[in-house]
Amino acid sequence: MQLNHAVVLTLIAASLAACGGGGSSSPSDTSVAVNTAKPADPVAPVVPVVPTATGENTGAVSARFVKGDSARFVFASIGLQSSGKAGSLVQDAAGALSDINGIVFTGNPAVTREISGDASFAQGRWFKGTFTNTFGATSLPGNNASAHYVAYNALAALPASGTPSCDAGTFTAPAYTGGASVSSDANFGKASGTASVSFDASGAKVALSIDASAGGSTGKVSASTSMASAASSSIIGGYLSSGTGAQLMLGDGGAGRYLLIAAYKAQLANGANYQGVATFRCS
Repeated sequence: MQLNHAVVLTLIAASLAACGGGGSSSPSDTSVAVNTAKPADPVAPVVPVVPTATGENTGAVSARFVKGDSARFVFASIGLQSSGKAGSLVQDAAGALSDINGIVFTGNPAVTREISGDASFAQGRWFKGTFTNTFGATSLPGNNASAHYVAYNALAALPASGTPSCDAGTFTAPAYTGGASVSSDANFGKASGTASVSFDASGAKVALSIDASAGGSTGKVSASTSMASAASSSIIGGYLSSGTGAQLMLGDGGAGRYLLIAAYKAQLANGANYQGVATFRCS
């Protein structure tokens, strides 16, 4: 599937068919709104869960993100997927982002979970607070209605060759987005995965496999594609609908290292849908 826009904004409807196959493109920096209505709040369940550290962020960064001229982002919440050039980024002392290209997170408290990153990327999950964008304000009351993000710097160019080895990845907790009803203790799950990257004269070949689980049920996301340019972004499977799929991007990991960034959706065996983000470091 061809992705021709730097920013993908989409409201997911039950009638939207799942996208098939994978493809890549070099996005422009023109925002496109598919639907300007405010994203719908989750239908069920909306029973809040007790967070592991009430009112506090979780996770940490080893260094603050160093934003370059080619900084980009990917953002995923219920009913909203957005990605593109990061014109503005604000990171607090704890490493959490509060402004991602004009998507602003506030609250008292404003709680971010699974904060991770270093000088090459910043990742996390807005858990409790309110984020605002051009469509209005969306409340995150501390249940499954989370917003996942990664900020990173795009590669200046793809290398001509090489097969770096990727680590086990850093993940936000996959959050329930709909489908089969689940109990409140399954609002969030766990994720793990593997990834590979190789470069040759035709570009980059990337692949990943993510295992997600929640409430005793499991699901898998498998995605692979080729990227012809450094700023390419590939949509694979049902990422823009309610199915299983992913959006894949490459980033600059610094000092000759690379990042494989994924925003993904997984449907578990029980029919429940979850989404999250992951970053793999490859060197």
